[in-house]
Amino acid sequence: MRQRTLGAVWVLALLMAWAGAAVAQEAPPAAGAPAGEALAKPAGAAVEESEQIIFERIMGFYLEGRVGTFFTVAGARGWSNAQPFFGFELGYDINDALSLQLSYASGYQAANPLKYVGGCDPSSGDCSKYCDPSSDASCNDYHMDFSLTFINLSADYDMWSGERFALEARLGGGIVIIQPSAKPDQPPVDGDAFVGVRYEYYTLLKHFTVGAEFDFYYIFSAGIPAFSGSVSVVYNF
Repeated sequence: MRQRTLGAVWVLALLMAWAGAAVAQEAPPAAGAPAGEALAKPAGAAVEESEQIIFERIMGFYLEGRVGTFFTVAGARGWSNAQPFFGFELGYDINDALSLQLSYASGYQAANPLKYVGGCDPSSGDCSKYCDPSSDASCNDYHMDFSLTFINLSADYDMWSGERFALEARLGGGIVIIQPSAKPDQPPVDGDAFVGVRYEYYTLLKHFTVGAEFDFYYIFSAGIPAFSGSVSVVYNF
């Protein structure tokens, strides 16, 4: 009986020694802490630290694509039907507030000619907005529909900004190609200027920014005011 008791004591002592060694290996004491003091750390703290994302705004060259809607005003009808609008920009950030762009954009003007084809409005008899064939031999050259392709240089300036967003003013100008011509005997290339406002949001996806923009254009020789509204995705190199 005594031998069995001593054997059980030895087995129990060995198990306790093994368990103590395992615990000591899994939780070593902190540096400088008293001997035997285990380092207490919340489970998952290391995971939370590794999952933290540090936002960094990337500056320099960028490429932008945008889509939206486009319409003209002040024609014979007063406004055109809203039509698709798309464009691309290559830009460069000079500093945190100022950037320059070279842009290509295209819109379509539908059902708002500068003058109507000869005759009077059959519903009202109004002839004031119609072309008079007797005084203008090129009356039929006022097209109802035409495309406008813009190639512009522009600048953006941050009026209000935070760490993850910016509200910008835009100013630019260049050339616009009108096909077919909006006025009789007008060359296909005209000049334009535009102003606009733009909102940008800097996402946590590195290199990517999203934006929304509203612009007013004026085409000089043809005398066409136009508006566009669009959303965009920007890739910063």
